[in-house]
Amino acid sequence: MEHLEKWIGRISAVFASLVLLAMMGQIVVDVVLRGTWGAGFPATAELVSRYYMVAISFLPLALTEIKRRHIEATIFTDRLQGRARQTITFLGFAVALVVFALMAWGSVGEAMRQTARRAYVEVGTGVFPTWPSYWIVSVSFGLMGLVVVLRLIELLLGRFHDSAHDPLEEIDSTSGEGH
Repeated sequence: MEHLEKWIGRISAVFASLVLLAMMGQIVVDVVLRGTWGAGFPATAELVSRYYMVAISFLPLALTEIKRRHIEATIFTDRLQGRARQTITFLGFAVALVVFALMAWGSVGEAMRQTARRAYVEVGTGVFPTWPSYWIVSVSFGLMGLVVVLRLIELLLGRFHDSAHDPLEEIDSTSGEGH
């Protein structure tokens, strides 16, 4: 399971990083072309808003759970131990699985509708297909659901160890302060 988690995290991070680099490169080219030729790179705004930003926003979703970086309201559960803490953690993951499964199901349905109608936007005198970007959201929610399933299995097998996480301690330890 840990191997699968690492694979999902690495793939998500690599794809999101490549998309971010492509977006930066295209924007730089667009700015240079606008400054030198008076016309930018075709469909930059559409690519950025319909593909790049969607991918950058959604692809790392599973990675944030793998690294345990999602926002958690633990003020009432930090002091729980043993079976009570495991039960609350299990319920939290179960609710998350239901939510992400519903979001994956809904987004797959929307992606299928947009694919069937070959959704596009008009750009200048041409068209720019937007239907593939709907699948980015579906894949991202699906990966997140898979990670939550892995968390539930780890919890049931006694391999998941939830501990309080203080991001400020992590920042202090990496910056050399606090020691």
